[in-house]
Amino acid sequence: MKINQKISILIFLIIFLLILSVNNLLTPRAFAQDNDSSKTVPRTVLVELFVQEGCLTCPTAEFCLEDLAWEYGTSKFILVQEHLWGDGYDTAETNARYNWYVGDSKKGTPDVFINGLTKRLQGLFCDCVEGNYECYKDAIDKELTRSSLLELSASKTLIESDYTIEGTVKNISDIPLKDLAVCGMMGKEGDEPGLYNYIQDIFPFQNMPPLLPGAAFSFKFIPEISLAPESETDKEEEILYLVVFVQNLETKEILQALYIE
Repeated sequence: MKINQKISILIFLIIFLLILSVNNLLTPRAFAQDNDSSKTVPRTVLVELFVQEGCLTCPTAEFCLEDLAWEYGTSKFILVQEHLWGDGYDTAETNARYNWYVGDSKKGTPDVFINGLTKRLQGLFCDCVEGNYECYKDAIDKELTRSSLLELSASKTLIESDYTIEGTVKNISDIPLKDLAVCGMMGKEGDEPGLYNYIQDIFPFQNMPPLLPGAAFSFKFIPEISLAPESETDKEEEILYLVVFVQNLETKEILQALYIE
């Protein structure tokens, strides 16, 4: 074999080995990036309990769900209580939201919606507190096993003696998401049964464009009711909190929720 041919073969082998080495170095990095982008976010369950003052069976539902709220904490389970039908704690927004859920179907309290229309539990299922407690707990636990398709973040900022809530919704799934809107509620923490976290205001829906995988949507809410206490005395008397959530407007399923102190 001629010297030139040997040199050509040697050069070819060197290039071939270099290509193999580069591929081996790059492949693990690409795999790691895919793993980073497809992270798993646990779902926070939003439970809406619709009640009315004077409802004889509402205290049982209130007791069970308030106990579960303390047990799980707001990173897993957020309880909001929405009063209805002119009982002194209801608002136009809470009544309208209940009508939006129920439409022409049967109405009555207590009425529980777990992540929107994902699960509806109307009335009580047995006479004993323990049985109803287990029923609610099973439904909540089932939702907690589901991973979220969204990453939801938000915070409140004090601007000129009042608060603004700003945040983002990111599609962390591998499928496009549509028909979504971001919404929020402001509530008050009370010590009496039925007033554990009762809603003072519900913000209008902010419709979101279809979100491709990895895409994000930014939102801002300015509450009509001031979150800033006028004095230290007011600060001690009442605690206001915020809940932000993303809901499918067609199925009325809530995909993710966030509690903001």
